[in-house]
Amino acid sequence: MLNRMSAGLEADSTVVFTPHYSCRMNRRIAMARLKRSMKFQDRVEDEFSGNLNFLIAGELMISGSSLRYMEEIRYPGTGWVLVEFSTSVSWLETLIQLRRLISRGYMPLIAHPERYGWCRRKRSRLVTLSRMGCGAMISARSFRIKKYAQAARNLLRDGLSHAICSDAHSPRDHIIDRRLKEKITEFSRVPWEVLTKEIPEMILNDERLPELPLPKERN
Repeated sequence: MLNRMSAGLEADSTVVFTPHYSCRMNRRIAMARLKRSMKFQDRVEDEFSGNLNFLIAGELMISGSSLRYMEEIRYPGTGWVLVEFSTSVSWLETLIQLRRLISRGYMPLIAHPERYGWCRRKRSRLVTLSRMGCGAMISARSFRIKKYAQAARNLLRDGLSHAICSDAHSPRDHIIDRRLKEKITEFSRVPWEVLTKEIPEMILNDERLPELPLPKERN
């Protein structure tokens, strides 16, 4: 996957690894995962030196009262944290948990909102969350899952996502490349460069994101 990205991305692009964590995860397991991620980062930095930059973060499954591992999974040098929930999570539970994160000084990035029933039933709820300071990132993997593909297209069509990420779990998954660009440009209201470059740079620079829906063109 990294070889494909190296061939298709601009030189000096940044790839952020976001391995899965859970607030309920045993600390020994979580720290071992972090250690493996850092070793992998060292390895690929040597291999792709001059072509790609790499950062380690994480994607945190939130459930219950615990908010462990926020520091371990946040995007380095920022307050942004990539979080996910059970696909059956209610709108009220989502709202409560995100407010808890914000009250602790974090800025939540909601992973694959198209997979949550509360979002598919009422997409405008993402506008509410963006006004609170949350970001939303569509997963390119969702285009390969029949249950979520149309919901992902609807969000892009309505400008209700700040960015698109690969969420790649295997070489069969989409990555951020020309083929994915051609696929989503057909229906996305927001330009590809905004979804894959401008707003991701804002995240890495620890900036607050614009409120949704995004306009067709940004000044």
